[in-house]
Amino acid sequence: MGISGLILFLLMLGFLAPPALLTPVQPICDPRVMEKYILEAQQADQDMGRVCAASCALLETVRVPDTKVNFLEWKMMTTARQASEVWGGLALLVTALTQAQEHPPASLPSLREQLARMRSTLLSVKEILRSVNVEAEARPLEAAPPPALAIRTVEKLLSIYLNFLRGKVNLYLTEACRNYAR
Repeated sequence: MGISGLILFLLMLGFLAPPALLTPVQPICDPRVMEKYILEAQQADQDMGRVCAASCALLETVRVPDTKVNFLEWKMMTTARQASEVWGGLALLVTALTQAQEHPPASLPSLREQLARMRSTLLSVKEILRSVNVEAEARPLEAAPPPALAIRTVEKLLSIYLNFLRGKVNLYLTEACRNYAR
């Protein structure tokens, strides 16, 4: 086997393939990213449901975004208002997770790590939204605070987190990515 045979063999094994061919770049708007975050949130929600057979009360009340979505109203909202609700909701959730992480229920010492992962996911979602220009969409005119709720349990916090990712964030990001691709 000469040099050309060796080169052909190495190419077949992938040793000489350009790195871009070995690890394709994931586009910002790849729906699998949000699906992964949503699946992680569902798993956390299920795990906490098993751990908190009774109630896992937080030491203080936290404010979270209202995750109810009326699809007809959502479609009729301006893009700026939708962006404002998503951006404001993310800010509320990051603050709520930080508060809960600082004062977790005594019965759940492992919760602090879970809350840190959730907060990290929200920060990643913020970066995705920034990359599709959501900040520019959320104009000060439309920057009214998003509808909010006050909650006191870990279960409700996880439920709100999951529903927010699955609902408003996913709806907004899907549309923003369609516009981003154009």
